[in-house]
Amino acid sequence: MRLNLKNLGYLAGLAMAGLVLALLAATTWAAEGESEGFLSGLLQTNRATLEFAAWVAGAVFVALLVLLFWKGVLLRLAMKTKTDLDQEIVQATRLPVMLVIFLALVKTGSELTLAQVEEVTAHPFWPFWQGLLYVGLVLGITSVAIAFMRAVTAWYSHRTLGVAPPAGPRRFILVATRLVKFVLFFVALTIIFEHFDIQITGLLATAGVVSLAVAFAAQETLANMIAGFVLIADRPFRVGDRVQLADGQMGDVLDIGLRRTDVLSFDNTVISLPNAEVAKSQIINYSAPDAKFKIRATLGVAYGTNLRQVKAILNDVMTSHKDVLKEPAPVVYFTEFADSALNLLLVCWVADYREQFRIRDELFMTVKDRFEAENISIPFPQRDVHLYAAKDSPSRVSPPAWAAGHNLEEPSGDSSSLPERR
Repeated sequence: MRLNLKNLGYLAGLAMAGLVLALLAATTWAAEGESEGFLSGLLQTNRATLEFAAWVAGAVFVALLVLLFWKGVLLRLAMKTKTDLDQEIVQATRLPVMLVIFLALVKTGSELTLAQVEEVTAHPFWPFWQGLLYVGLVLGITSVAIAFMRAVTAWYSHRTLGVAPPAGPRRFILVATRLVKFVLFFVALTIIFEHFDIQITGLLATAGVVSLAVAFAAQETLANMIAGFVLIADRPFRVGDRVQLADGQMGDVLDIGLRRTDVLSFDNTVISLPNAEVAKSQIINYSAPDAKFKIRATLGVAYGTNLRQVKAILNDVMTSHKDVLKEPAPVVYFTEFADSALNLLLVCWVADYREQFRIRDELFMTVKDRFEAENISIPFPQRDVHLYAAKDSPSRVSPPAWAAGHNLEEPSGDSSSLPERR
């Protein structure tokens, strides 16, 4: 059944009708004298009973008013803001807030009306009734916190990962949501146990020891999971982005899982890396902040070439290509007097990094054809080697200073002239 305002009105009417029928049945039961119970005590004090019934009716009315205010005022105001986070929060928390207000008013009415009647408070059912209202109120407040957490999680997931998030981040968000829900329910149960004076110190100590043992045993797993949360929250890259790893390998991100990140390399192989290693490594993301990519290339021409003519040719080749962006405009810089060539740097931008290799190939092929047509040579490394005839060879080089006083020629047959070895 869809829980809308009309159905809530039906439920409220049924609740009031059930309360009236219970009072009538209790009246008949007490009139026959078969038992003296909790409701018979209520009927002996008609004023307190009517006052409590009025509190219940008022609680239902106020809860419906809160629901109308939540839907008719707060939701409309949230829809006018720049962000849709407040809209998600209002939609998710309206029913839990209505439940909390209803229980709070019923509990207040019970303490202001029924608690003043000695016949009611002396009955064994009275502590159970008060405890039931307290437990319901604590669980209602917990449901508000859980609804708030779900709204924030859903908003963040849609904003960062899209309407249909990938499997890895979706699993991580599911695990994180369940963990937060477990913590909230644990806090709620702790509050309830303390209210009923139930000692849970031993349970808390046991849970602490078990948690410490699990943390030591799964240290690397926990580190990878925390690093995965950091990667999803910080978003250095997303699924589908092209990245370059610390070791120079490149590929597209396939999945960001709970423990590892998978990258599809250009060889169609999957590279799996622990999240902790990825989080502390330098990762180059070619997809961020957008898909534009700068092509840089160094080109050398022979000494004696007209560099102005070369720069004009290179500029014409880059500006004529249909896939080279006009803004920023392509540029050519003369950068270096190298050993064998005059080096120039070509710089141009393309719209998509995935097309860089094709565009680079087409540009270089066109440059080669233009250079051949203009008789511009691209030199290869070369060195000058000087050869001398025997008569023109340089004179014998004198021994270095450190060798002065030492006989560097072959030793004679007399072994006494050799230095003593130590």
